[in-house]
Formats: sequence, structure tokens, C-alpha cells
Amino acid sequence: MTRTAREVVEQYNLVVWNQRDFALAEELMGETVIRHDVGESATLTHQQAVARIVDHWDMFETIRFDLNLVVAGDDGEHVAIVYQSPMTLKDGTETTVGSMEIFRVVDGRITEVWNCGYKQGVWA
Repeated sequence: MTRTAREVVEQYNLVVWNQRDFALAEELMGETVIRHDVGESATLTHQQAVARIVDHWDMFETIRFDLNLVVAGDDGEHVAIVYQSPMTLKDGTETTVGSMEIFRVVDGRITEVWNCGYKQGVWA
């Protein structure tokens, strides 16, 4: 059974990131993942996309993604999220960042992500 785009994005944030389920990351990341930023994009291989998650987690003691808003597009492929993410670095430093991302999911796998950065703090 193929997951809906919304289910994929929620599992990516709430299970892969929040529970460090890197095996699920293997299932959810596409053969390639294009990460878009304003004025540039980078195409990651499947292996690079999974390694990005593992490597990012290695910098932190804890990371949690709280999804304040999830909106699934009518096309069945695009999902937008508004999140904040409290995290603790290995040295004990605590911070929270917030941002928005838009995901494209094809055949149950994340193939594109749009993110124009994040800011320190929580959503007001």
C-alpha cells in the first residue's frame, strides 16, 4: 500500500527525524531528491539524502519537529508544512528554529523539497 503524500511528509518529520528511524528514511527518500533554495538547488542521490539526515542527527543530542500546520495539495504530490524544531546540541546548548517547507512526493517517496532557510525562535 502506497502512503499518501501527507503521510510520507508526516512520517518523515515525526518518525524519521523525531525517532531517529533511519531505516524509514531509506523507504521515504526518492532515488534523487532536489533541495530547492532561493536562487539555487542541489540534487542529492538517495544515499546522500539519507546520509544528510544521519549526519545532521550526529550534531545533536535531541531534535524534535513539531508540525504546526500541514497542508496537502489537491494534486496528491505536494505538501506544505510550518514547523518549529527544539533541539539540543551535543554540548548541551538548547535552541529552537522555525521554518516552512514544501515537499513533492511521487510514488510514496520524497523527490523535492523547497526551503528558503529558517530562523531561530518559535512561531508567534
